[in-house]
Amino acid sequence: MAPGLIADWAVWGKEPHTSSGYGVLVAHPPGRSAEFNAAVHQWSPGTPEPGDPLPWITMGCARGPDGARAVGVFLLDLTDDVDASNRAIYRITHFAVPYAEVGAAGVGWCALARAAHATAAGLPGSGAGPAHLAFHEEDLLVSDVGHNITPSVSERTRWLAAAAAHLLDGPVAVTGDRHHEPFQLLGVLDSVAALLPFGMRSTLSAASSTSSGSEVPMRLYWGDAEGSPGVTALPVSASLPDLGELSPQARGYHDLLLDNWATHGGEAVVRHLANAREPLEIEGPDAHERALEVLAALDPSLAVAQAVTAGQEVDADRINQALRTPDISSRALAVLAERALTHPHTGMEALAPLMSSPEVSQAYRDQLFADLLHGRTDVARRDFENMRAALTSTGQSLDPLDEVLAGALAELRARSPKGVPDPVTEGLLPAVAPFGEGTMRFTHSMLCQVPGLARGLVRALYAEADPGALVRAWLRWLCGEAGPEQRTEIAGGRELPLLYTLLSTGAGPVEADRKWAAGHPEEAATLLEGAVVCGAVDQVLLPGFFQGLLDHVLRSPAAADGAPLRSPLQRTLSRPPARMRPETAAHWDVLCLLAGLPPSGFLALAATAPQPGTAGVTGRVDTYVSTLRAALQTRPAQQHATAVVDLLLDRALTVNKATGAGPGQAGRDLAWHLSHWPGAFQQIVLDAVYRLAADEPNWRETSEDRRWLLRVADRLPSLRPLIGLRRVHGLASRCSGTPEDCEKLAVQVCGARRAGAANNQLAAALQAWATHGRVGERVLTLLEAYEQVWTSYDATGRAAEEREDLELALVRCSTGHRIWTQYRDHAISRQARLKDDLDRQSRQCEREITRLRKLDAVAARART
Repeated sequence: MAPGLIADWAVWGKEPHTSSGYGVLVAHPPGRSAEFNAAVHQWSPGTPEPGDPLPWITMGCARGPDGARAVGVFLLDLTDDVDASNRAIYRITHFAVPYAEVGAAGVGWCALARAAHATAAGLPGSGAGPAHLAFHEEDLLVSDVGHNITPSVSERTRWLAAAAAHLLDGPVAVTGDRHHEPFQLLGVLDSVAALLPFGMRSTLSAASSTSSGSEVPMRLYWGDAEGSPGVTALPVSASLPDLGELSPQARGYHDLLLDNWATHGGEAVVRHLANAREPLEIEGPDAHERALEVLAALDPSLAVAQAVTAGQEVDADRINQALRTPDISSRALAVLAERALTHPHTGMEALAPLMSSPEVSQAYRDQLFADLLHGRTDVARRDFENMRAALTSTGQSLDPLDEVLAGALAELRARSPKGVPDPVTEGLLPAVAPFGEGTMRFTHSMLCQVPGLARGLVRALYAEADPGALVRAWLRWLCGEAGPEQRTEIAGGRELPLLYTLLSTGAGPVEADRKWAAGHPEEAATLLEGAVVCGAVDQVLLPGFFQGLLDHVLRSPAAADGAPLRSPLQRTLSRPPARMRPETAAHWDVLCLLAGLPPSGFLALAATAPQPGTAGVTGRVDTYVSTLRAALQTRPAQQHATAVVDLLLDRALTVNKATGAGPGQAGRDLAWHLSHWPGAFQQIVLDAVYRLAADEPNWRETSEDRRWLLRVADRLPSLRPLIGLRRVHGLASRCSGTPEDCEKLAVQVCGARRAGAANNQLAAALQAWATHGRVGERVLTLLEAYEQVWTSYDATGRAAEEREDLELALVRCSTGHRIWTQYRDHAISRQARLKDDLDRQSRQCEREITRLRKLDAVAARART
């Protein structure tokens, strides 16, 4: 006997040739007749029109006597009998099958309906037992709907998926030509239901045909949606249903359904849904959620990917767990990899084992490219380091990461404007840990073969706080540990192996001699830059290398003030030098000064406190000057020697405008040493010191400064008048108008005058002092004291002349200060008072003489 299902049954109709109504005519068990009659009324599809293909097949759902779920099959057919009014009599044959048995058998609606149709014709009369609905192995749902289940996603698939999604949201009426064999119509509905979990058939109803214009109770049916509020009409053989009307949950189910279909094939999807036979309430509040859970179980990773695609919030644990799904599909992998790379709480541990897959590597490359292109270097660095650490910790090769980085580097070079810093070599790589030798071969090959990339990486490292160790580590990866003659050749960076030799051995490379520097000036300048930044300049800027660069710098035009530096050497020399020996500082400054840059070597030398066991400032300056002189005596630099010394002194003999501090010991020692050079150099020193002393009113001289000025003036006597004037300036700024202060100031003025200062200069130096307080009184007191000081020096009468000359100078210089006017008025007033005093004294004398004469007469009379 073929396998089958045991069903209760009922035949519903009316007795022929009578006027009785429709009802259950016979049933098993008879005691369920009323129940079966109610079921027929509940699931009635209406009345067929003449010519409609019969039977009409309806699938309903109910509860059995024991409360268990049941699936009802209703076959509406036309009989050969008529009633008393000669009207045709219809008959509905109903079979009630427990859902548990239907689920266990795995048969769909078409198989049930065919078995019921075959059994209906042979139903016995009253008193018979239950019916046997026979079916075959090929009647299983997956096989039964197979003609509508294509392997890949097709237009038919999309229509069925849309219909199933709409069915989750509410009733669906399939519209179109219904003049087909009833089982074909039911097969379309069966195929739609097959795209939902099988368990929903326990509560799902369907009808192959329904009457027009009537309200239909079935959830899925062929018919007309008019007159049935809330029913979605889906035409067949037309455009695809409108997905915009779906609820978000139903749309999510639809999209995941198609994603699984495209990934695993239609048969696998339908088989998975057919095996989900646990009863489900299609009208329950969680119907969408339960259906999605069933579908998601086919491919959990694809379900998470679909949620991500739909814009849902998916936590990091779900993403990481989905990425660890065995045999994860490429579709899910592409979506989840992209989301994992942008999720704030996901790590790289789940992605690392998948980096060799095209989907993950492409997602990582796209993210890396976007971050670097838009300047998100910190994000790119974090992800790169995390991925590298994850690959290493899981025992994976770095090759996938290497390919991604090399590909991003090539693409970014093609996309970035010319002249813009390379985002990989000058942005990302300097921020990550150096690669180990022999790793990242694709990236290594690009950096060594594309001119300028390796040099750009190394120069970008110079911005780090302590770049020496980093530069050495990166150069080890770039150049390799082989000997100098076997190291990797680097395009556009032939100085890099030499720099690596320097940093790894601590000794300057023998290749970097005068001939090499002269023949490769750009590489030599870049090598010097690396040595400066990494604190190894003393090992490179030796006499030979210096002479090689000297020819080049003399041929290159100096940068104008504010103009960009034109050559690599000028860019190198613009860097603040690290600690260097005095000999190196001298070579450095010759190059700087000839290139139009400040002598930063000497300035650094002056600012560096001497280390224990090393020469002090004076000793270092002595060595510096000796090396400087030797460097300037060479043929290329000889004609520029005076200009170099002039610029050097101009920078060395300066005053700090904020503090008023002078050039310091190093600057003073430099000028002293240079004052011993012959010829024009002495005049350069003289001019420089003169500028310092005459043009720096804010200079706050110390006792060391004053002793130095006297020492230099002894060497260069032309400075003595200037020194005298500075003393006058200094004392005048501190003096008041008291006789004692005026006398002190007169001594200094006289000394300056005797040293050769002009009266006009002295008058100018006294202007500020003279304009304070009682102007006329203090100027007169000064001039009188000045005359007295001169008298003490010279008794030939020159004192009055010198006083008058200074007086005239004050007249000439007093424009705007009214010094002369106040002085004149005060002096005249004083002379007038003296004259009045003299007149009073004269009158008193006359009175005294007269009195005495009168007394003389009295005395004469007394004698007589």
